[in-house]
Amino acid sequence: MAYLNISTSTLRKGTAVSILSSASYAGMVVFLRYAYQAGILPGTAVFLRFAMASIALILALTLTRRWVNLPRRQIISLLLLGLAAYTLMGTTWFVALSTTPAWLVSLIVALYPLTVNLGSWLFLKEPIRRQQITALGATLLGAVVLFWRPFAGANWLGVALMLINVAVNTTYILVGQRWTRGIPPMVSTAWMMVGATVGTFCYSLLSHQLSFSFAPVGWLWTALFAIVSTALAISAFWWSVGLMGAARAAIVGSLEPLGAIMLSVLVLGERLTPLQIMGGALILAGVLLVQWQPSAVIVKPATVSQDADLVL
Repeated sequence: MAYLNISTSTLRKGTAVSILSSASYAGMVVFLRYAYQAGILPGTAVFLRFAMASIALILALTLTRRWVNLPRRQIISLLLLGLAAYTLMGTTWFVALSTTPAWLVSLIVALYPLTVNLGSWLFLKEPIRRQQITALGATLLGAVVLFWRPFAGANWLGVALMLINVAVNTTYILVGQRWTRGIPPMVSTAWMMVGATVGTFCYSLLSHQLSFSFAPVGWLWTALFAIVSTALAISAFWWSVGLMGAARAAIVGSLEPLGAIMLSVLVLGERLTPLQIMGGALILAGVLLVQWQPSAVIVKPATVSQDADLVL
């Protein structure tokens, strides 16, 4: 695989975009909480999430004339990637959350930066540098401190489902890094969201969770969930991958659970413990380490979408 040297400024830009993605993902804690209070079923919420995100992205691309003609084979690949990845990740997450404590689900999700970095090294031959390993260690330790509880009440089916979730998420990121190369992030995300809409519709229908008999305000919270925590979050993530690679983007993505906790404190009135503050500080240290480098340039996989614009 060919490699390009990129500047420190590009790495910082990628970090900033990844932070935007993490913050957008974190907002789903608030949006989902209020959506459920409005009477929306989980299966309906996940289907509407991708359906509305697809519509938002298609409208944005059409109005700004940023559609890119792709070969039919590439479109089908993106559709299948979105359908398989988001259907599997959505179903395993919701089922696991119904049987397993939320802290344990969050702790297992925090493993994905490790699996993405290992996968990038093993399968994509991306080098892992010393400061990257240190950053990864800091973020993983921070996640453990952030979510640690006595290992009671664990449901092993839920744990197994979440491990499958992490494996699917890792495969999605590593495969997606190859399949989205050279495609503007919004375009690749739009096609994947269409695929995810089909898959989650089938899931909600088969699980008897497709119902639109909820309070009208539920549409507002679902729309915010779809536009902010899906369309914007996923597009920004793939933009950051194009700038600095999947491994570093995954490490910076560790800010998502920290952002979710902060929003829970500020908006939902939950309390922050000293351990959570310590865990958050470690995650922030890891994100800062991602940007630090002893030389003027770093090495990353070649891509032609480093300066892609994100318009929503």
